[in-house]
Amino acid sequence: MTLTRLGMVGTLAATLGFGGCASMSSTPGRAPQTWTLNTTATAPAAAQGQLKVSAQKNGNTGLKVEVEHLAPPSSINQEASTYVVWLRPAAGFPQNVGVLHLNDKNEGKLDTQTPFKSFEVMVTAEMTPFATAPSADRVMTAQVVVPT
Repeated sequence: MTLTRLGMVGTLAATLGFGGCASMSSTPGRAPQTWTLNTTATAPAAAQGQLKVSAQKNGNTGLKVEVEHLAPPSSINQEASTYVVWLRPAAGFPQNVGVLHLNDKNEGKLDTQTPFKSFEVMVTAEMTPFATAPSADRVMTAQVVVPT
């Protein structure tokens, strides 16, 4: 009788666990997925970042970039004045999707959308917000694959 109860409890726990994984699906009406931005050797040691990725009703992928403890870009490269967020699709070139403005607490956020479902996110220190190609001064990266 005790083994039967343990078996049923184990089955219930496994069912709930798998259901929890399924709830991370990126479909409209579901919770966004969260991805960690990995820091590079160039980034200050305390820098942290994450992405929140969600499916939009229009078929695009919503992307929210959030960072904290990120030193000013001039500490990465004395000529840099801004951080730029880039998306590089699986089969394509990096695209400048916006500037990551830091507040006085060295925190920054950027909200954007993309039609891509598989892409790399990069944060680089740049001399201008209008850069057309990412510099070598990468501070954070992440590979994103949105389940379809």
